[in-house]
Formats: sequence, structure tokens, C-alpha cells
Amino acid sequence: MEYVIFLIIVFFFSSLNFSNIYLNKIQKGSSQSWTTHIGSSHIWKYHSKIAGVIIFFGDSILKGLLPIFTAKFIFDFSQLESIDKYYLIPILFTQIIGNNWSIFMRFKGGRGMAIIIGSLLGINTIMAMILYSLYIAIYLKVKDGGPAWIISIAISSIISLFFSTTLLYCYLICLFLVIAKRITGNSISNNYKIIVNRIIFDRDI
Repeated sequence: MEYVIFLIIVFFFSSLNFSNIYLNKIQKGSSQSWTTHIGSSHIWKYHSKIAGVIIFFGDSILKGLLPIFTAKFIFDFSQLESIDKYYLIPILFTQIIGNNWSIFMRFKGGRGMAIIIGSLLGINTIMAMILYSLYIAIYLKVKDGGPAWIISIAISSIISLFFSTTLLYCYLICLFLVIAKRITGNSISNNYKIIVNRIIFDRDI
């Protein structure tokens, strides 16, 4: 029961969108209909680089790393081996769902990159560092964060299999939800070219 309550708390907390809060509370009158990106990169590009950095670390550390870190200390499923190996997976899934499809924003939200970065760091530090290194290397090559991110997660999913099946599931969940968010965006499109651009480049054009 405590685990279920924890998941509910994580979902509601992850649903808080710090970018939207910043625009509504700090820069009053700057909010928008949000048919586009709702995240720290938007704040970085169009409002404040300092605020963008703060929001990024808020998403990655508070919404991503903290719940995983907390769960490792408060839950003990060692007597139930079938659950013990996988108890972080529902937490990771709940975090990303809450962030990407926030109930406070009519099921719109961010892309999930920052919260995934923090969550995976809490699950396995070495594998997370491999992911970050891959992202940086690919980004420097293609000069585009959209394809760099999805390619690095896909490659990391394969590498994670050499660590554990549990870790593989975690990375596959991240990959699946990243693709799902890119396809749906914050506005639905039936144009296959737009959908392909969203999956690969994380933008409509």
C-alpha cells in the first residue's frame, strides 16, 4: 500500500511543469497555449538562460533523481524476489508519464529528457554516464539534439542488456515514451511527414 501511495505522489509531483510555473508566476502574462515544447530548453532559448538551467536541474534532480533515490531507502522488497528486481520500473514509468502528459496541463507536458537524465542516474550511475557520453559525442557529430537524444537512448538500450534485464527494461521504457511523446507532441497530427520529423528531429519541420 505504501508503494502505491508513493507512486501516486510521484505522479502528481512529476506532473508539475516548472517551465509553465515560471512563465505564469514569475513572468506573468508570458504563458501560452502550449502547442509546442514545454521545457527548460524553451525557457533557455526564449526567456532566460539562468531560469532554463535552474528548471533543467529542477526536472532532472527533483523530479527525476530524488524519487528514485528516496525509493531505494524506504522500500525493501528483498523477501519478494520477483518484485525486488523490478520495483524501480513502475516509478520510472510514472515519472515520465506525469512529466510528459501532465494532468495539470490537460495532458500536455515536456519531452522528458531532463527527468530521464536524473532518473537513470539514480538507477545506475555507470550506465547513465554511458548514455550522457553517447549523447554528447553524437550531438557534436550531428549538431542536433533531437536525433542525438533518441539515437543515444537506442544504443544505450542495447548496451544496458550487458548490465541486467531490469536495466534493459528501464531504457526500453524511456525509449518507448520518448517516441510516444514525440509522435503525439502537444498537438496531434495525421501528417506522416510531420510524425517522422517528430520522431527523428523532435520537431514538425
